[in-house]
Amino acid sequence: MLKFEIVSSRTVEGVDNEKKFVAYMLQARQDSTEERIYDPDPANVERRYTHFLDLYNGLKKEFPDLMSNVSFPRKIVVGNFDPSLITTRCEAFELLLNLIASESRLRDSPPAIAFFQDVELKLAKQLISEEKYDQALSVLETSFRLLNKVYTDRSRVVLSVLCRIVACAGSSGGALAGPVERWAQLALRRYEAVSDSELLLIYVPLLHTCISIWETLGRDKTKLVEELNNLRRRGMKVDSVPSLMEAIDNLNTTM
Repeated sequence: MLKFEIVSSRTVEGVDNEKKFVAYMLQARQDSTEERIYDPDPANVERRYTHFLDLYNGLKKEFPDLMSNVSFPRKIVVGNFDPSLITTRCEAFELLLNLIASESRLRDSPPAIAFFQDVELKLAKQLISEEKYDQALSVLETSFRLLNKVYTDRSRVVLSVLCRIVACAGSSGGALAGPVERWAQLALRRYEAVSDSELLLIYVPLLHTCISIWETLGRDKTKLVEELNNLRRRGMKVDSVPSLMEAIDNLNTTM
């Protein structure tokens, strides 16, 4: 069962003329309710009050009936660092998140997806543009751990971040050879049962990327080439396709 908890908070000093703020550590777990076993590998990410506020407002706009009984702490000008206020906010955040955990319509909505992925995605894109692939990979791995707790293995949002990890590591010029092979193998396994036509638009660039990675690592690429040829025979365009990163970005614009 998906379970959310705010496990800690900290005050962060602002940079570049930004005011200091409170960062809340959000933990996502898949607990076993029958055996009462906590998830041994929870996902942890930080979010600010404004992220939770955007989530609440977005859900309230899209699902007024589901959100009719949900209260949310209002924004204030002073006193944001008061311990009692932080505690109150943590409790409200947990109630909101666990409502999302229990209701798939809320969980699959654009406001929820944005809340769970956009902070790490924005940072990863910035790091990739600066060619800081090792740092970007770490951020994307954190994002994957969270999204893989919240959504199903073959959902668009999970496969998207998984393939972005492969694209990021593949762009490192072999510097991340160890991680890239592990993530690429996982992405290929996840795609074995995918039939969504839009997700398959990522699959072809993924195969091309994996073929390139296999060549770099000296692995046998025969099966990957055969899979591309099978897709070609089925009428899919497999040549002159966008890069894996471009294909992921194109998919995300339609989500």
